[in-house]
Amino acid sequence: MPDRKNSTELLIIGGGVIGVSIAYHCAKAGIDVLLLEKDQFGTATTSQTARAFRTYFPKKPHDTELAVRSLSEFHSFATTTGSDLELKHLGLLTVLTSTEQAAEIEALLPAHREVGADVQLLTPAQAVEYNPWLDPATMEAAVWSPECYRVKPEALVKGYADAAAKLGARLLTGTEVTGIDAGAGQVSTTAGEFTADAIVIAAGPWGGDVAKLAGMELPVWGQFAELLYTDPISDRDTDTPFTFHPVSGLKTMGRGRGFLVGLERISKQEGMRDIWFEAAVEELPKWYPEAKGAKLHSAWTGTLDVTPTKSALIGRGEGEHERILFAAGFTGHGLAHAPTAGRIVRDLHRGVKPEVDLTAFSLATHLAQKPA
Repeated sequence: MPDRKNSTELLIIGGGVIGVSIAYHCAKAGIDVLLLEKDQFGTATTSQTARAFRTYFPKKPHDTELAVRSLSEFHSFATTTGSDLELKHLGLLTVLTSTEQAAEIEALLPAHREVGADVQLLTPAQAVEYNPWLDPATMEAAVWSPECYRVKPEALVKGYADAAAKLGARLLTGTEVTGIDAGAGQVSTTAGEFTADAIVIAAGPWGGDVAKLAGMELPVWGQFAELLYTDPISDRDTDTPFTFHPVSGLKTMGRGRGFLVGLERISKQEGMRDIWFEAAVEELPKWYPEAKGAKLHSAWTGTLDVTPTKSALIGRGEGEHERILFAAGFTGHGLAHAPTAGRIVRDLHRGVKPEVDLTAFSLATHLAQKPA
């Protein structure tokens, strides 16, 4: 390659966990990789998580499959990259509160098992054995998925980034993309001009904006999200699994003597955050009687990358955009999906059939779901 400093086989835009996973898997396959990140690695969405990943997504077997296929890489991560994720088993308890909801979720369990998920339908009495803070009278059933872990996201990002660099990938921070000529494979940045055989958009909430620079529509955008924590509600640690209430979107985990509470997908409309916050205050004691009266405090606020289907966009552009690959819009689930996403983009670039059916993640599927 005549001027390797300014040219590359694969140029990745975005240094979150998805971007560095792609860099690692592609560099490992012998692909010449250059990654550009406008800030520092993992500072946008990767660091703004509950520090946990799960392998079960109740209504989305395709999302479950991405996470299940990622699991073995998490367990071998310290050996392959030298970065310890400090995995701690949590388990995931999904609480079902009506006969209709229980029937719908139960009907989908075979599809999740088919893609490798370990899921078990529980009675309310069995559910409170996993999370004794719950009130069994409020439940119709529950689903237990043991494959859910607490993880250090910064170790995941650093491990991928360091390993990619050792394999020859070049990773540049503080470099913002300002223009893209998709046909010529040229990328303009605050650090100069670059040329690539292929360009990967892995820019999280800014994926849609980056795509526009190339004249391409990628329906992914940033949406406000927040995690809260409660005052202590016990004189002992609330050592509970990740517990999910699909009916309201409430997510909880034990945090010291209180709970970490998920508060996501809040509209940017003025005043909506306060409305959602009050809803969370009212929602928590419905399922956790002992949390009645407990105050909620903000643990962090940030931005999630979301799409019309609330599943990721993964694929390749067409026509004048055939040089462009994309992996964005993971809606807060990038930790769970990063290993598989990295391998998929590697295979798409090499012209190899990916390990999963990408129909649910295709641009066509998302555009069809986009509001008129």
